[in-house]
Amino acid sequence: MGIPKMFRFLTDRYPLIMQRLDEDHVFDHFYLDMNGIIHQCTHPNDDKIAIENIEEMFASIFEYTERLFRIMAPTKLMFLAVDGVAPRAKMNQQRSRRFRSAKDAERNIIEAIERGEEVPEGKPFDSNCITPGTEFMYNLSERFRTWIHEKMSTDPAWQKGCTVVFSGSEVPGEGEHKIMDHIRSWQKSDQYSPEIRHCMYGLDADLVMLGLVAHAPHFTLLREKMKFSRNGRKVPKMKGTENDANEFELLEIAMLRDMLFLEFKRTETGDPFERPFDRRSRRPPSKFERKAMLATFPREQSKSMNGTGEKRRPVLKLEARRVVDDFVFMCMLVGNDFIPNLPHLDIAEGAINIMFRVYKELLPTWGGYITLGHKLHHDRLESFLTKLSQSESDYFENRAFSDNMAAYRTPAYRREYYKQKFNFDVDGEGGSQNVERLKRIHMEGLHWVLQYYHNGVSSWNWFYPDFYAVLASDMKNLRSIKVGFQKGRPFRPLTQLMAVLPPASAHFLPAPMGKMMLTPESAVAEFYPVDFETDMNGKRNSWEAIVIVPFIDEKRLLAEVNAIDKEQFSEVERKRDEFGPEYWFYAQDYPTSDIEVVPVRTSKYFVPYSERSRSPSSPTRTPSPRRGVSNGTGHRQSSLRGGGSEHGSASRSSAQDARSTASSNRSSRGSGRGRGRGSRGGRGRGTDSRGGGRQ
Repeated sequence: MGIPKMFRFLTDRYPLIMQRLDEDHVFDHFYLDMNGIIHQCTHPNDDKIAIENIEEMFASIFEYTERLFRIMAPTKLMFLAVDGVAPRAKMNQQRSRRFRSAKDAERNIIEAIERGEEVPEGKPFDSNCITPGTEFMYNLSERFRTWIHEKMSTDPAWQKGCTVVFSGSEVPGEGEHKIMDHIRSWQKSDQYSPEIRHCMYGLDADLVMLGLVAHAPHFTLLREKMKFSRNGRKVPKMKGTENDANEFELLEIAMLRDMLFLEFKRTETGDPFERPFDRRSRRPPSKFERKAMLATFPREQSKSMNGTGEKRRPVLKLEARRVVDDFVFMCMLVGNDFIPNLPHLDIAEGAINIMFRVYKELLPTWGGYITLGHKLHHDRLESFLTKLSQSESDYFENRAFSDNMAAYRTPAYRREYYKQKFNFDVDGEGGSQNVERLKRIHMEGLHWVLQYYHNGVSSWNWFYPDFYAVLASDMKNLRSIKVGFQKGRPFRPLTQLMAVLPPASAHFLPAPMGKMMLTPESAVAEFYPVDFETDMNGKRNSWEAIVIVPFIDEKRLLAEVNAIDKEQFSEVERKRDEFGPEYWFYAQDYPTSDIEVVPVRTSKYFVPYSERSRSPSSPTRTPSPRRGVSNGTGHRQSSLRGGGSEHGSASRSSAQDARSTASSNRSSRGSGRGRGRGSRGGRGRGTDSRGGGRQ
């Protein structure tokens, strides 16, 4: 989901970043954040009732993936990433969405009947099955691997040298962040080239932020042109001919990076900045328009005159990379999937424009920036938030609140806010301690999100334990706050299902676990209310409302799950609770060779690696950048069969031993080509990683 309304803000402010997709575009690496495709191919993003037809849904997903592959025609790599088990920080939002989804599905059926509409026959599709660990996602991963194998075995378009990587729901991590982990690993490898042209497909606005922090010279986003559904939500136009590129548009991250740098460049001389462009049309500008707009854009703004004919002396020599990183951080303040935004920073109320003005005013006085990669400068952040908080009272006084928030229009808005949202008296006993607690956990959240965007998961355990944020005016004395994280481990897939699913979706779990959700006497029954409240919190659309459901108590949940006799589970249910590897399909291996998988552990988590099996006479090939991934300690990881961990240089002999063992195992299994042996054959070794789970 990312940052609501951010994409619209950026394309309105900087229209040059948008381009039409045409035959002139060539991309080497193409990354697909698959969950958007899965959702759009299985159920509409409106009030219509979807009927479950799994075979048709799978076929639609494969067809759309094929369409994207043929339109983009990547020359070197296509990376397909499905959401796996997410960090605990993301589970709060996932839980909220799934509880709302179950309630909306029930309401849609009732309202359709009341309107006299004919309700389609068949079993309604429960979109909550699009969660790691369900039978739906387990089957989708298996079918996807088979489908890729068949395409690369039989389709000449897939045999032109492009490697395909599939990271399914059995690999922990959000899809877009698994992609970023891959890009960061590749950037550190010997195979890195700044000339590689990257393109990432996805619908989430936070992909823009991830593209910016990648700092790759050639990075582009692909997305469908958008329309609006009945409930006001944006949905992609996913219909069209097989190679109809007109349904898509590109966002050039490099151009956005340039626009952002120019946006702030006048701060070098303290000059005011005028908005560079006003977008008069939602269509991307033509090539002629782009050239004309660039020609009239003031590129050398630092040479602006002070009215006396003299050039101003630079106050601060800006670094484009640092400015872009600060912009990404500012966007995190107005919205992200992990912590609530500061109350008066609403992008719909002009929060980005306000932050731009404040940042331009303060940047020359700081002598530096708010961020340094994944690190925060607390003093500069406090200065920034203090200035921003000057508009806080105006926000509460001017906004049209609901009746129960009318008191916010008075000067006592601070007291009323904490009373309404947190149920404590800020001026009473314990009030200041409660504010200090909120301030500390919000700072933890800002650090966690910043590290997540730049380096990946810093902690699988950490999460924000409230529905609302502290006021910006209370973000003071930040220097005293020390933040640190313990890495931890992700939830196992089935435990994660219990952490995010509502009771209406208990049927997606093995019977003993589903019973724990539905039985009132269960020790965890309180976490699964059938009815719950929502808080619009000043928002306009129902899907923006805050869902008030209890936060999961991790220790209690794990204690109950661990007490279950897993022998009651079927074989497939036990497999659904295992983690697995990524699968690499090399074009040169087809149609006569096979693929084997060798998982690799790193200090972050499992970064699986696979390479083709080959005969001793086969020529040595440059290994995948997944081999020898840096673990952040200065050491490199060896490829070890069974997922072992070892420090030291990547060992050629250990990799050869793994290939030899894999080759002999493959021979003993038989061919099995008709069932996609490349994917299924390697799966057994991938599940050696199950020992790294949380339980």
